[in-house]
Amino acid sequence: MSSNELINKLPTIIGIVSLFAIHGYRKKSLNLSGTITAWLTGVSTCIFGSTFAILLLSFYFSSSYLTKYKSSIKKTIEDGHTVGGQRNYIQVLSNSLTSTVFAGIFYFFSNSSTTLINFNNDFFSSFILCCFIGSYSCCNGDTWASELGILSKDQPILITTFKKVPKGTNGGLSSLGICASIAGGFFIGLMFYISSYYFNLAIYHKQQQLVSILLLSTITGLLGSLIDSLMGSILQLSLFSIDRKVIINNVDKLLPNEKTIRISGTNILDNHQVNFLSSLLTSILSGFIGYLIFN
Repeated sequence: MSSNELINKLPTIIGIVSLFAIHGYRKKSLNLSGTITAWLTGVSTCIFGSTFAILLLSFYFSSSYLTKYKSSIKKTIEDGHTVGGQRNYIQVLSNSLTSTVFAGIFYFFSNSSTTLINFNNDFFSSFILCCFIGSYSCCNGDTWASELGILSKDQPILITTFKKVPKGTNGGLSSLGICASIAGGFFIGLMFYISSYYFNLAIYHKQQQLVSILLLSTITGLLGSLIDSLMGSILQLSLFSIDRKVIINNVDKLLPNEKTIRISGTNILDNHQVNFLSSLLTSILSGFIGYLIFN
C-alpha cells in the first residue's frame, strides 16, 4: 500500500475499527484497556493487509462468542471466569501481538503484493504467511478448546500424567477440547483461504492450494493447543478449592484461610504468558511445517 493509498484509506480503516471496538466494549467482550489495545491492534492489522484483518476479526468474534457460551456454567467450575469475557489489554496482546508482528514484517519487508503462499517463488513471504496462520490457528484452537472443553461431560486427563483431573485444570485434555482445537484451526485456515481468494481474485484460484492451507491451520491449531496445555500443566499452578469447589489458577484470588489442594503445575507463569509463548512457538514452527506441506 503506497503512502497516498494509506492516507485515502486511513479514515475508513479508523472508522470501521472504531465501530468494532465500541461494539466489543458495549457487549462486555472487552474492558476499557482491552478496547484501546484492540483498536490499536485492529488499525495496524488493517493497514498491513485486508486478509490479516479478516483473520483478526474471525478470531475475535468466534472466541468472544464461545467465551460467553454457557458462561454461567463455567463460573461454577473455574474461579475468575468473567461473563462476556471482558478481556483487558494483557489478554488482547497475549493473543494478537505475535500475529500482528508477523503481519507487520510481511508489510514492511516482503516484496509480495498478495497473500499467495509459494515457497519456490518467494520463500520469505510464504514463510511469514505460514507463521501468521499458525499464530491465529494456535490462539483460536486453544480458545475454542478451553471454552468448549470445560463443558465436556467427560472428566479431563492431565497431559503430563494422563490422570483424571477436575475440569478447568491447566493442562487438562478432553475429547471435546481436542476436537474443538482442531475445528478452531480449520476455521482460521478456511477464513484465510476465502479472504485471500476474494482479495486476489484474478490470480488466486490458479495458484493457491486450499487443502494445504487447511492442513497447515488444522495441524497448528491442535499443536498450539497441546503446547499451551503442556506449558500450562508444568508452569502454571492449578489449585482446587475445597471450600468453593472450583479450580483456582491465580493464587492472588485465594480467599483468607481458604483450603485448597494442589492439582498440578508450579507458580512460574500466568495464563497470559503461557498463551503468548505458545502462540510465538507455534507460529515459528508453522513456518517450517508450511514449507514441508507446500512442497
